[in-house]
Amino acid sequence: MQSDLEYGRNYVEQFKADSVSQLVTRGPQSSRLLVSRLRRETGGHGLTAPPPGDAVFSVVLQLREQKQRELYLDGRCVHRGAYAERTTSVVNHLELPRANLISPFDCLIFTVPQSALDELADEARVGRIDHLYCPPCGVLDEKVWHLGNSLLPALERPHEVSSMYAEYVMLAAYSYFAQTFGGQRLDKMSRDTVAPWLKRAMEAMAAQLDTDVSLKMLAEANGVSLRYFVRAFKASTGEAPHRWMLRHRVERAKDLLIGTQATLAEVAISCGFADQSHFTRVFRTFVGVSPAVWRRTVRH
Repeated sequence: MQSDLEYGRNYVEQFKADSVSQLVTRGPQSSRLLVSRLRRETGGHGLTAPPPGDAVFSVVLQLREQKQRELYLDGRCVHRGAYAERTTSVVNHLELPRANLISPFDCLIFTVPQSALDELADEARVGRIDHLYCPPCGVLDEKVWHLGNSLLPALERPHEVSSMYAEYVMLAAYSYFAQTFGGQRLDKMSRDTVAPWLKRAMEAMAAQLDTDVSLKMLAEANGVSLRYFVRAFKASTGEAPHRWMLRHRVERAKDLLIGTQATLAEVAISCGFADQSHFTRVFRTFVGVSPAVWRRTVRH
């Protein structure tokens, strides 16, 4: 089996980008969920080689305008012109897409294998879909733009990315692609009281604040699907699992800041943050000030 690094490289090497950053997580079963950021500051790249001819779709989000680009499917030009910033487009690898990248580019490419779409459908107990489609010229989709931008910090600082956050955002993105570009429909989940299994999951999360907890492992431990776990958690608590975890880490950090002489770096590691700078950024987001300022204020 290919390593994650080999798997990721397999889908981007034809672009000859100046800069490549990638994030790979696991799908509900054995599939892999991959997003890549590709950047090239000079024009004149030329015609790309076709990607592997597998049952895979690429969902491409433009982070900057491509002023000149051509898209070929099965050897036929289907689009010639610009791709505006925020544009989302979809290509099917079985149509042997090739792009003539005339201008500089900066984009996110979500690699969506058919196996991942099948796993998502089976978990949700809905019919499978066998296509993702949008017009060759692309569409402006604010949801994809926000999902893509929420992944940029993870691609820039991968050491700070928790498994829970990566799994959550990637699952949300792939689920949205299945619904928006594939026509898949899911029943709405009503907000209800917290089920006993969900209480157990939250207790397990609270007991592992210093650990990189996996959503997939939590779901499996409680006998539910990954997507159902995420939807039920948010419907019951009003928060995404990773957000809930961060908030509890911050509350635990407050206790340590008040009740111990631990340094900020020690508090950061004790509460599951990657390092002191990561801790400071998250703490400021929730509390409004840095942990050092908060500690001084509370103690005086």
